Amino acid sequence: MGRERPYLDRRAKGYLLIALAALLWGVAGVLVKFIFTSRDIDPITLVQFRMTLTCLIVGLGLAVARPSLLRVKVADLPFLAAYGVFGLVGTQTTYYFAIRESTIAVAIFLEFLAPILTAVYEIRVYKRRPGKATFAVLAAALVGSFLLVRGPGGGLATTPAGLVFGLASAFALAFCSLAGRVGLTKYGPWTLLFWGTAAGSLLWAVVQPPWVVLARHWTGADWGFFLYLAVFSSAIPFGLFLTGLRQVGATSAVLTATLEPVWATFLAALFLRETLAPLQVAGCVFILGAIVALQVVPGAALQERRPADGATETR
Repeated sequence: MGRERPYLDRRAKGYLLIALAALLWGVAGVLVKFIFTSRDIDPITLVQFRMTLTCLIVGLGLAVARPSLLRVKVADLPFLAAYGVFGLVGTQTTYYFAIRESTIAVAIFLEFLAPILTAVYEIRVYKRRPGKATFAVLAAALVGSFLLVRGPGGGLATTPAGLVFGLASAFALAFCSLAGRVGLTKYGPWTLLFWGTAAGSLLWAVVQPPWVVLARHWTGADWGFFLYLAVFSSAIPFGLFLTGLRQVGATSAVLTATLEPVWATFLAALFLRETLAPLQVAGCVFILGAIVALQVVPGAALQERRPADGATETR
């Protein structure tokens, strides 16, 4: 019993950190929606600024505070590059394009099919045994997401491109969580975040050279928004998410992250005066119920191997 309580406490801390990350992402989602309607900024440029500034901020912080965290094995560079390109960049880029090609509601719903993908992967690859409660939690989160995005009009219309980008964002989010879980067995959250964003920054530097982007006329408000995204929509929430992911499984982490559309819905209703329909309230209840069930219902979460005490505490 002496080892059981600390393990459970670490899992509870993990859920809390991911919930805080979802709150920050929800706030950023409302701001991005406002920017897309008020400024002529394309998704690629937005992701490029977000990746590059996050890399610079995290890299500078580590160089000053913990230079040792910048060191990685050369053999791990391909994995770190794949995590950054297909995980971090892939999730953000496909999500933003899904918003442009359809609606935020459709994009969010499609992206949060990711818990089902991660659950299938963990069950098949890691041979984890799901119980009836696991399927109930996944179903509750899926129904909640569906109700949440229907809104007053009740429609989920989208173009073929919007559907493709939305589904791609689900796969990218699932990959980001699963690969992140693997990466955390070797490196700490901030090391993983720095090298992931470094890979993403290099990718966009090739696709869209920095001098071309910087040549555009950006106002002080634009730069303030870019810095906000880098700090409060990338560096801090991804750091929180990866730290929480270290304590819980990929499926549980992505399920908890479905709080993002809950936060975004209520914030949009509060600050953008968007109508909160009864179905959306019901969707929030389903999602919150699923997240609570992960922590209190026996067998709801896919069982993870317990980390050895102090296994990664020094990283």
